Amino acid sequence: MSEQTFIKGKERSLEESIQNLESITQEIGFNLQQGLKLHPVPHIHSLHIYEQSCPGIFTNGKGASEKACYASALGEFLERLSTNYFFSDYWLEEEVASSQGQWLYYPNEKSFSPDNFREMLSPELWAFYADLSASDDYADFAESEFEFDSFLSFNDHVEEIRALPMTAQKTGKVHYFPMNLFSNLYASNGLAAGNTALEAQVQGLSEVFERWVKNRILRENLCIPIVPAEVLNQYPAIVQAIAALQEEGIFIEVRDASLGGRFPVINVTLYHQATGLCFASFGAHPIFEVAVERTLTESLQGRHLKELDGFQMPSFDAFMVASDENIENHFIDSSGLIHANFVSHNFDYEFEAWDFSGDVAQQWQHLCELVYQQGTDVYIANYQQFGFAACRLVVPGMSEVYPKHELLDANQNFGRLLRLALLSYPQQQNPLEIVDLIDELGFSDHQGVASLIGLMPDAGSFWGSVNCLQLKFWCFLAAKDYSAALDCLLDIRHFLNPQTPWYGIYRAFEFALEGMLEEDQVFLHDSTGLQALFTQDTVNKILAHLQGEMQFWNAPQGVDIFKQSQAHQTLLGIYHNIRKYKQKQS
Repeated sequence: MSEQTFIKGKERSLEESIQNLESITQEIGFNLQQGLKLHPVPHIHSLHIYEQSCPGIFTNGKGASEKACYASALGEFLERLSTNYFFSDYWLEEEVASSQGQWLYYPNEKSFSPDNFREMLSPELWAFYADLSASDDYADFAESEFEFDSFLSFNDHVEEIRALPMTAQKTGKVHYFPMNLFSNLYASNGLAAGNTALEAQVQGLSEVFERWVKNRILRENLCIPIVPAEVLNQYPAIVQAIAALQEEGIFIEVRDASLGGRFPVINVTLYHQATGLCFASFGAHPIFEVAVERTLTESLQGRHLKELDGFQMPSFDAFMVASDENIENHFIDSSGLIHANFVSHNFDYEFEAWDFSGDVAQQWQHLCELVYQQGTDVYIANYQQFGFAACRLVVPGMSEVYPKHELLDANQNFGRLLRLALLSYPQQQNPLEIVDLIDELGFSDHQGVASLIGLMPDAGSFWGSVNCLQLKFWCFLAAKDYSAALDCLLDIRHFLNPQTPWYGIYRAFEFALEGMLEEDQVFLHDSTGLQALFTQDTVNKILAHLQGEMQFWNAPQGVDIFKQSQAHQTLLGIYHNIRKYKQKQS
């Protein structure tokens, strides 16, 4: 390896990191492919990589050079593999069978029963998660209202809570966090990878600060100062990238989001002045230059300059900007609203030329001290299963992506109840129970059934296409409640894309059901009108449904929903291969 390229914030050369990461993924058995690759202006690169056999397993990289971008994508791939993030939204059992006593995520996980689940976490952590006083709807919430079922794993049907050990940075004590807590509150926030454990931890904690400070700015309607030109001019690559974007019609402001020099956070706001739309991106790192570079590359990750996805007109509605939903949109893809005051020059802080650099140990210690000043602690799980450092960090009170009350009213494991009902449907054959369950669990009409039950569906499949409202229609149809089925269809058609094959099918059902209800089922014996309007195959299937000979458009039912999905079976194969690998490394 003759060429050695080092970048700030990394302890190994890009060439060494890439060689190591490629060898690891190949040894495990991955065949990674490069997808969308963008280089819109100098010093800004982004790259999409994915597993050839399962494109749903993918990551995106960004960087100031092609090598840095590729290393970023590979590092994120190993990060999400090490932390199980790739598998967190899917059912990982092949059948409804107890795997009690066997680990699902890591060999060092611990299971808790209804008798001892209070031994998880710590008294302080239980008190934190139980305190929902910030939400008006839960002002009187008490800790005793937490139930065992609230923390069951989404990824299986074992009646035990699966929890992972995490170490408190301040005290050194180990506490067990239920995997359910990560899925419901933290998503990918706090996940990171690096050449060393400390490098990964600095990256992970920097991202926690990035999102926490951004949320404060949005909720408190703050206007942060612009970084002076004389400061940016110290970094020629950044200045060159900004100038190139301006030539493309994108005006750039780099703003200091440190809130008076306290936190290592930067904002880059992109303005498309031809339309009045803008896009705000945030980034963080103890080294000022690295923070600016990461924020700038993040702002254009996966984005063509002619496509303004996520760009918005600033809003004067402070309540809307501060809402939980808008904050979540900013976490997902930074597409949320920003307030008009944010883009003004009505600054709430003066610019501070901050720089918290030093060696990686000093950077880490400084970030931890900032956390302690907020009255909380950093909980860490480090992973070296693949010969590469990755970590999961939780900072209670700072790193939550979703509000804590979602543990009660939007828990991911509500989906396991719907999944269990669908798995047992071939034996139970009670479609109206599924309708009642959907209503009881409070799922919205547009939620996709596949994501709720943890299915990776095949493209174009029935289960990959159906949402909750449509599933209720199919259940009413199976129960021969034709009036309720027609009512569902009248709502369904308002949200259907006329370009999809399902548009014609649902319209055909609408015509057939109206005919049946109008003519008191004479329609079944004279379907000439239906046959004139739709294809013979569609007509045959509709009549089969109305006569009780077919259900769910002949799609797989029960466990076959998962077994007959090639995409899901491929995912399971990858999971089981990784599971064996982790077992060998433990």
